[in-house]
Amino acid sequence: MMEVGRAVAVFDPYDWLPGYGENGVELRAQGGDLSVVISYDGEHCELKKEFFFKHAVAFFKASFPGPGMLNMQCSVKDTGSIGTLKECPDSEAAKAWRAHFNEEVNINHYSIVFLSENITLVVFAEEVILRDVVVE
Repeated sequence: MMEVGRAVAVFDPYDWLPGYGENGVELRAQGGDLSVVISYDGEHCELKKEFFFKHAVAFFKASFPGPGMLNMQCSVKDTGSIGTLKECPDSEAAKAWRAHFNEEVNINHYSIVFLSENITLVVFAEEVILRDVVVE
């Protein structure tokens, strides 16, 4: 079993989401990257933001709550919100990905739970960027 280790908050969607959360979550893998578009109610219309994971080498989406299907455990108590996008800098799985690429690609371990959609997402990628999505 691989150790996840401590979790560090990267982005808190509840800084911009309404208290009841997101309306929907759409995942799209394209060209080695992963786009996670989150739709939510704005003041006058539906808005969208995107977590863009650059060079996503692996990701896992599952129902939450649900059984853990990844061979990972966390022995460090996490006191933060599960609805926050977190990075796990001590993750043994991320270290294994970096070793696989001979340390030439810096793969990080990210995770988040989308509470309204009941989805858990684990991503191994170089970095994540938060972007606004233009709604037409």
